[in-house]
Amino acid sequence: KITMPCCQNEWADRRSCHPAGLDQQMERNMGESVPSRIDHDTQAYWQGLKERKLMIARCRDCGHWIHPPRACCPVCWSDEIGHEEPSGKATLFSYLLQPIEQGGAPLVVGWAELSEQDRLFVIAPIEGASAETVSIGEPLRLEWVETGSGPQPAFRQVVVGA
Repeated sequence: KITMPCCQNEWADRRSCHPAGLDQQMERNMGESVPSRIDHDTQAYWQGLKERKLMIARCRDCGHWIHPPRACCPVCWSDEIGHEEPSGKATLFSYLLQPIEQGGAPLVVGWAELSEQDRLFVIAPIEGASAETVSIGEPLRLEWVETGSGPQPAFRQVVVGA
């Protein structure tokens, strides 16, 4: 069962913040990689994934990268937002170990900080990494993995000096 942060308070009235059936819809969508609603702000990102391109929103006025995509720049408030493909170079900022199946090795899911800007994160699996080999601060590079719903971004550890 999914619990939303707004519903965890005793005073929260779930009916005021969640339309009927939202919990069931969210649970159905958890296994999907593409959201059920693609809008003007996210369309370029999701289309880019289909083409194996990581298209990140970027302000045309001040150059600030914006992810997840949104309608206006959080720095200068401009609504002149374009989309660009970053270099694919990143540093591992943080990670979690996601259990997959009982007795199996957990999936390493990382917060990859893209080299284009401080605190520009993409959350994705770290391919080939394990609890024993992953290290915060290590360099990563963008890769793509095929899933049932199409290509998805992932990262791989970069061997320094190779």
